[in-house]
Amino acid sequence: MKAEDTLVTNLLEGAKQFIVPIFQRDYSWGTKHCKQLWKDVIRVGSDPNVKGHFLGSVVYVAAEDNTATITRWLLIDGQQRMTTLTLLLIALRDQINQAQGNEDGGDEVSTPEELDDYYLRNRHGKGDRRHKLHLRRADHDTLNALLDGKEFPEAASERVKENFIFLRDLVAQADVQTVYAGIKKLVVVDVCLTRGQDDPQMIFESLNSTGVDLTQADLIRNFVLMRLDETSQTQLYEEYGSPSSWHSVGATVPSSISS
Repeated sequence: MKAEDTLVTNLLEGAKQFIVPIFQRDYSWGTKHCKQLWKDVIRVGSDPNVKGHFLGSVVYVAAEDNTATITRWLLIDGQQRMTTLTLLLIALRDQINQAQGNEDGGDEVSTPEELDDYYLRNRHGKGDRRHKLHLRRADHDTLNALLDGKEFPEAASERVKENFIFLRDLVAQADVQTVYAGIKKLVVVDVCLTRGQDDPQMIFESLNSTGVDLTQADLIRNFVLMRLDETSQTQLYEEYGSPSSWHSVGATVPSSISS
């Protein structure tokens, strides 16, 4: 395991993608969590004497289908923080794009294209590898629409939609230089696990002490599925529906995970 403090912007840079495993719960942060993140961003962004703000941990392990061009990582812990930060970056990108030509954004603010290339999209990514963050189910479709500048899908994720609108309205009323300066001061503990050596579940449980608490069903499901490869996780989810159904009365545990 390799763990070190790093700026979250450094973590996102480069040809890479963070994938939320299919068994993990959907994006669950509410506007109160977004408001706290926003306050922290504005506070550190407006004070040149503050060097950084600790955002939390991001724990990931290499996916099995990596390529030479885009490295893919399974996001074990940090989905809520990474998703919310991505929504904030999209809102900032869109605000700068809207303001272009009307006023000088200053030297400290990147162009929308630079924000895309650095933190949101993989320039040479194809298909599912186009974006740096890959969510699941309705979260995935809704985030992709925002990243691509399209309308919300019909069955949009309410949490993703609500939080984006909340952050978009805040960014529209703020100084974009302050917002961007604050984002660039966010620090995370970058925890890169070694496949086959580190125990992702043990580390996940020890770190999951902030944000929205996991239920016992969440922890059991993660304990079982986190030890399988991504293909098996996806197959089990598609065959047996939502993981919550496995805990219903009379449900049969799939033989492939009962050992």
